[in-house]
Amino acid sequence: MFKDEKITRKSDLEKNDSLSAYDGMTCQQNSNCFELFYKLIEDKRPRRILEIGTALGGFTQYLKHVCDELNMDTDIRTYDIDDRYEYSIMIKKGIDVRVEDIFLQDYSGLLNTEIAEYIKSEGNVIVLCDGGNKIKEFNLLSQYLKTGDIIMAHDYGYDTETFSKKINKVYWNWHEISESDIDESVKKYNLKPYMQDEFDRAVWVCKIKE
Repeated sequence: MFKDEKITRKSDLEKNDSLSAYDGMTCQQNSNCFELFYKLIEDKRPRRILEIGTALGGFTQYLKHVCDELNMDTDIRTYDIDDRYEYSIMIKKGIDVRVEDIFLQDYSGLLNTEIAEYIKSEGNVIVLCDGGNKIKEFNLLSQYLKTGDIIMAHDYGYDTETFSKKINKVYWNWHEISESDIDESVKKYNLKPYMQDEFDRAVWVCKIKE
C-alpha cells in the first residue's frame, strides 16, 4: 500500500462517509487517489494543474505536496464558489486559491476568460473537474486542451450498472458522471483513456488529448 505519514485513510461507506485526509485537511476522496495521482503527476510532470472545486482543500494540498516532492515547478490553481478558512493556509503554501464562479449560469461559456488561456498556454496541464456540475465542466473545458493535456472528473462510474455493482459502498457512494455524459466531447476533441483501469478504483475518469 502507498504510504505517506500525512495521509489519513478513514471511511465507512455504509454510513455514507469517506474521510480520507491529508495533513489534517479533509480530501473528500477515496483513499486510492493518493497513489494514483502520485503516479500520474510523476508520469506526466504537468506545468500546471487546474482544479474546479477546492472544497475542504486536503486533496489540493496533497497535489502540491506531490509536485514539491518530485521537484517540479508546477503551478496549481484551484477555484471554488465558497470561501473557507482553510484557503488562507493553502495560499501560504503556494497554492493559487481563487473564490469565484468561472462559468456562465448555463455552462455555455466562461465568465473568466483567463481559464481558457491557462489551459492553452505552453506546457502540459491537468484539468480536474470536481465542482458542482462535473458533466458540464468536463464538456466545456475539454475544448481548450492541447495535445498531451489530461482532463479528469470525479464521482465517475462508466454507467449506472457498473456503479451499482462495482463501486457503490465498495469504493464510493456518489455517481455524478458517466461515460455517456461525455461521449460527444471525447469524440469531438480526440480524447483517449489514460490509466482508466487504475483510476476506476478512485472514481475518476481520466482522458488524454491526442
